[in-house]
Amino acid sequence: MENNITPGSERRVKILQRTAREVKNHRVMVRLLSLVLSMLIFLLGTVYVVSILYKRSGTLTISIDKYEMTKYGLSLSESREMTHMTSHLNARIAEKMTNISEKSIAANVDMIDGEHNGRDYIAYTFYLQNAGEYEVTYDYQVIMSNVTNGLDEAIRLRLYVDGEPSTYAKTRSDGLGAEPGTEEFYSEDVMVHKRINNLAPGGVTKYTIVLWLEGNDPDCIDWLIGGTIKIEMQMSVVH
Repeated sequence: MENNITPGSERRVKILQRTAREVKNHRVMVRLLSLVLSMLIFLLGTVYVVSILYKRSGTLTISIDKYEMTKYGLSLSESREMTHMTSHLNARIAEKMTNISEKSIAANVDMIDGEHNGRDYIAYTFYLQNAGEYEVTYDYQVIMSNVTNGLDEAIRLRLYVDGEPSTYAKTRSDGLGAEPGTEEFYSEDVMVHKRINNLAPGGVTKYTIVLWLEGNDPDCIDWLIGGTIKIEMQMSVVH
């Protein structure tokens, strides 16, 4: 049989075949890019949600393990009457603070329940109750995390426990002990770690947390500008 395909038509067939392959490859590439884009959108969405949850969690939280709350009856509340008892408290704080002197802190800072921040300091009062049937000994510790720009060098924690205040600061940068009028932080990340012994059934411990940047600290210098810190207070039963 005589072959009727001319050189010109053969070229057209090859061009059409090449074009079909290109179209197919293009479709595959589009699908692949769509899949990758969908994965990126999902990932970015997840990161966004995590960041929102982090921001909503605040930068000052107080917590008791839920299991220990159930087993031993330890409960937290912002009121002495222990209304709205919970295992987790979250305090909102000012997004921006500048350094102050401790003299700028209100004299009645331990007399107001719940959140009562000053212009450039954080203040939060809450209560812990033993709502169980037996005496409980528990530890409490205040932990720093996500510290940037060396903010912990000049931060101060004043912790009132049943009205008795103690002020804590990082060890002096020259290594010569505590800052004036303070106790040294317990460790690099833990500001204070102490114990309450034999809290009777129905017994209540009152806490007030005050945080500020001490302007008289020699380490309170320009590199702290823009720094951030997250503070958590944890309570745990001593078994």
